[in-house]
Amino acid sequence: MHQRKWEDLLDKIEKMFGFTEHTTEEHPEHRMTVETAIFNGASGRIKLERTVKPVVLDTKTTYSKRIGSEVVTEYVLSDDECVDTVRFFRWDRLAREWEQIDLADIGR
Repeated sequence: MHQRKWEDLLDKIEKMFGFTEHTTEEHPEHRMTVETAIFNGASGRIKLERTVKPVVLDTKTTYSKRIGSEVVTEYVLSDDECVDTVRFFRWDRLAREWEQIDLADIGR
């Protein structure tokens, strides 16, 4: 989801429901940003989570066939391209945890 669409979605949610919590976390060691918005919607407490991280261009695996040796995987990341992932969660009161919503199941 592009930045402009994400901001439009957040604006609509804020106008309709208002946010309970809205945070942005930077993870420089993984070159990743996680933005979380929690609100009380019509179907209960909902959490939207957007993760922005660089595209993986290549993986380099270094290993040895000796017993006890370790495997090292090195990722080559893009400097200008990013991947946006948006996940939806619903609060399960009985289990007291967030349950991920599959968007394919919403229309059923």
